[in-house]
Amino acid sequence: DSDIATGLGIGATLFLISSQFLISATTRCLCCGPALTPGASRVFAIVFFVLSWLSFLIAELCLVVGSARNSIHYKYSGYFGAADYSCSSLRKGTFGAGAAFIFFSFLFSIVYYVCYRKSQLDSWATHNGTETGMGMARMS
Repeated sequence: DSDIATGLGIGATLFLISSQFLISATTRCLCCGPALTPGASRVFAIVFFVLSWLSFLIAELCLVVGSARNSIHYKYSGYFGAADYSCSSLRKGTFGAGAAFIFFSFLFSIVYYVCYRKSQLDSWATHNGTETGMGMARMS
């Protein structure tokens, strides 16, 4: 016997982990890539990077706890008087909070990527077409 909510919670957990690691791999986790141009874009990228990971961790915690509680409730529904509560009412708040933090993680990740990319493009624009300080010898 298994419960569909437990499987869906675990599936959502795995998809959330893969999406978070995809954004981290794309941006090289903000620490392993090229340096970003100082400015507002870099500050916002760092802030939204931290918010993205914080909301990701809270969402993962809610999903794992909700799945575990749901699995225990389903497995032991005939024992200890647990049959009085329905699965949806017992875990609605946990999975609802997980869904809200998944949405926040999604938004923070998108804003983080946009700010990160803008800071990267700003560093290219500051050096594109300007003098680098190294002169070339004239060919006559």
